[in-house]
Amino acid sequence: MLTLLKREITSLVLWPATYLIAAAYIVISGILFIDLVSSTNSADLQSYYANTVNTLLVMCPILGARSIAEERASGALQISLAWPISRWSMVFSKFVANTLITWVVVSISWIYYVRLDAISEPEFARSMGGWIGLLLLSAMFNAVSLAISSRMNTSVGAAFLAFVVLLVLRLISFLPENLRGKVDQFAPLERLDPMLDGVLPGEDVAYFVVLAAAALCVAVYSLGRRRAGSDRRVIALRVAAVAGVSAFVLGTPAVAGAASGEIDLTPGNRETASAATKDVLAKLRGTPMTLTAFSPTVSLEASEARATVRKYQAAGATIEVKIVDPDISPALARASGVIDYNDYLLNVGGKTRELDDLVESTVTSAIAELGDPDPPFACFTQGHGERRINDVQDEGLTSFAVRLRIIGYRTGEVFLTGKGGLELLAKCDVVLVMGPRSTMPASDLKLLQDYAKAQGRLVVAADTVRGDIAQLNELITPWGLKFLDGQLRDPQSLADDPAAIVSSRYPSASSVVDTLNKDDTPVVFSNTLGIDKAGPGGDEGPQVAALVQSSPKSYQVDKTGKRIPNTEGVHTLAGFTSATEREAPGEAPLLTTTRVGVLGTADAAANLYQKSFGNQELLIRLTQFIAGDDVILAAFREVGKSAQFQITGAQRSSLIRQTVALPTLAALVFVPFVFFRLRRG
Repeated sequence: MLTLLKREITSLVLWPATYLIAAAYIVISGILFIDLVSSTNSADLQSYYANTVNTLLVMCPILGARSIAEERASGALQISLAWPISRWSMVFSKFVANTLITWVVVSISWIYYVRLDAISEPEFARSMGGWIGLLLLSAMFNAVSLAISSRMNTSVGAAFLAFVVLLVLRLISFLPENLRGKVDQFAPLERLDPMLDGVLPGEDVAYFVVLAAAALCVAVYSLGRRRAGSDRRVIALRVAAVAGVSAFVLGTPAVAGAASGEIDLTPGNRETASAATKDVLAKLRGTPMTLTAFSPTVSLEASEARATVRKYQAAGATIEVKIVDPDISPALARASGVIDYNDYLLNVGGKTRELDDLVESTVTSAIAELGDPDPPFACFTQGHGERRINDVQDEGLTSFAVRLRIIGYRTGEVFLTGKGGLELLAKCDVVLVMGPRSTMPASDLKLLQDYAKAQGRLVVAADTVRGDIAQLNELITPWGLKFLDGQLRDPQSLADDPAAIVSSRYPSASSVVDTLNKDDTPVVFSNTLGIDKAGPGGDEGPQVAALVQSSPKSYQVDKTGKRIPNTEGVHTLAGFTSATEREAPGEAPLLTTTRVGVLGTADAAANLYQKSFGNQELLIRLTQFIAGDDVILAAFREVGKSAQFQITGAQRSSLIRQTVALPTLAALVFVPFVFFRLRRG
């Protein structure tokens, strides 16, 4: 076996066309890489891997045709078949040699990765996953090419027929959606897609391995079959062999489907559904779901939609994907209420919602809400100068409210003593008091106090300029919290706004701030008060679970902006109530039936800071936590995005030299030596 393998590799190494094929591949591959990088401004090899498959459609058939069909035409195959060696050894050695040469050539992609890494930040997991996918794909292509070559008498016919067969497999991905659904399990690009995202599903890996094994079986049978005679036994054996191989090939998806599990190469196992998502899906097991992506069939958005559906299917969801191109099917898009590209429509049990991205928290929250006949209701109090959810100015809360609606909340305003206010308050899952600027009537304060006592959920934020802080303390003090007098100042603030404290100190183990803490993402609190414990002293009293704290150099100022003596130190900017039970160090605190979250300033939720820093994530997670959506919080993980950069003319020229010119010359430099060696015999 090793002798045969050495013979095949030596034959390829001394074949001049090997280097010409490699040079042609490098040129085409390099041009494709530079064109995709320049047009997308993306430090990602995903599009390159998906498109370079077309080059393998030509390369693998040529290698396969040379291995058997050309040898048959020259008579060399008959000599080899006369040797005392097994057909399996002969076929497998040719397959391994062709595959190794192909793997060496496609590994040019690591030069691209290194060059991209010098000017941007490509994701290693995607590059590695795509490369492994290309290795598996090229191995399968080589096996199919060998199988076809074993049945042909000329190298030209073998190369052409193998190219046609592989092209048909390639074109399955371009069939209309209604046709592709019946045969896409045979499409190699559908199997390659998750690997381009950095995930190696066992089923897809098994697909390439099983199909390659089936093709090699065909090649072995073709070399070992009897050519002479037409007796019934020979014909019956041939029919049985053809039927068996056909059944094996057609059953490849089913055989591959028996393989379970996957390897997630991405940071934090981003492409694997979280435990929180699995809990949500377990409650809706059997509920039909459909994710429709409005984009071209072959596009990054369509690929992300398919990857998302695969992830949720692996987690137990009964979900399918549809791709609708608004230009090709405008009527279907309009019927869905979507006419633009890059939008998504999620249908769960007949209920539909439009999504603006495929972040796991967004998709999971939408599934939870659509599967829940009674989605959570976030109420914003009004009538006392609070921030408004329909105010688009810097102080408004439109961005905050929109994000709440995206994750599945209903939002509304409640006037406490207005008509129907009491009834509406009873329907609220969480009540947000966002910076009242005037004193509340005693009746309104009493309603909020009673709501909190009846296992209510409150988020209270102060307005330090015009708000009645003493009255807000009446509301939150029974739950162990209070606002301190005097705004805070901190050397760690925005350069042009000393009152805007920038902090990335998250002392709590709470899931509200776990990702902020992990990523060291700062939040901004402008004109904020400090928060402290209120009530009985010692361990018997209520405890404050601090979410955000200032630096040790922060201090309080009076209304004139003058520093208040003896106030320097760490101050809590956001927190919530915790139970009196003691927990082990580092564990998240247990909560009482009433949950009260407190923010030192309502500016933290304002439009001005919602899309900067980590304010939006903090506010959304705090609201969900206070409302009791503990499960959804753990599903907050971003979709992997490739780093964006603008390639310069000098960088483009450098890439051409280092990824096209130099590798091509390196491949061609061996040609004269090979010719010289052949001439010497």
